[in-house]
Amino acid sequence: MRKLALPALAIVAFIATWWILAASARSGLLPNPLQTVVALYQRLTAPRGFNHVGVTVYRVFLGTLIGAVAGIVLGVATRYSKLAEAAVRSVIYPLLQAVPTICWALVFVLWFGLHDTTPILTIAVAAAPFFLINVWEGMKELDANLIEMASSYTHNKGRILGKVILPMLYPYLFAAAKSGFSTAWKIVVPAEIFGSTSGMGYMLSIAFESYRIADVFGWTLAFAIIIIIFDYGLFNFVDKRYMRKWKTPELKPS
Repeated sequence: MRKLALPALAIVAFIATWWILAASARSGLLPNPLQTVVALYQRLTAPRGFNHVGVTVYRVFLGTLIGAVAGIVLGVATRYSKLAEAAVRSVIYPLLQAVPTICWALVFVLWFGLHDTTPILTIAVAAAPFFLINVWEGMKELDANLIEMASSYTHNKGRILGKVILPMLYPYLFAAAKSGFSTAWKIVVPAEIFGSTSGMGYMLSIAFESYRIADVFGWTLAFAIIIIIFDYGLFNFVDKRYMRKWKTPELKPS
């Protein structure tokens, strides 16, 4: 109960502060929590309201998955190829890190137009560096003795990769997934604003252009709720249930 009481208290304090500020401002530019929730409910219950949420969730998951596959493949390749390591170190990773995500979104709009491909690829490009750098660093920390022992039983590099190397990278992959997924939800907004005619980001831009401030706050609240559900719900559950066993236990003094 104590674990639930403190977060609940923090939420109540946040809502109370928000309500007081809205009441003090007496301005349509700062709707109170009730007005925000009502506006969000009206948008979600409107025709195709929940469809926009589903479309955005689909794009975030698919874009993150594509970025994860690309990042993992490039990260693993650095162990087996000097050329791949040089390419990742000198070109690929610096390029992905240096170019602002909004630039990729604009480029993809020029290439693919207002299509699902634009936000999905924008998310993939934003998520890939998290997986790339985590796998790359994880490869440096692998237990060489364990890999050498596995090599004495089989010379199949694919089997060693799947049975020995990737399981040792699970903590790094989990950290990358958590960071990449959170970033994807932040990137999907400008990606849908510039490169889509559907989704939560698109609806947010429509509300902004129509000067419906309560709707802007409502869609922003929807993004926050979804991120909290996944970050503090799903990822925390996976961390406690499955990932803690990979962490080195602390040695107690005798």
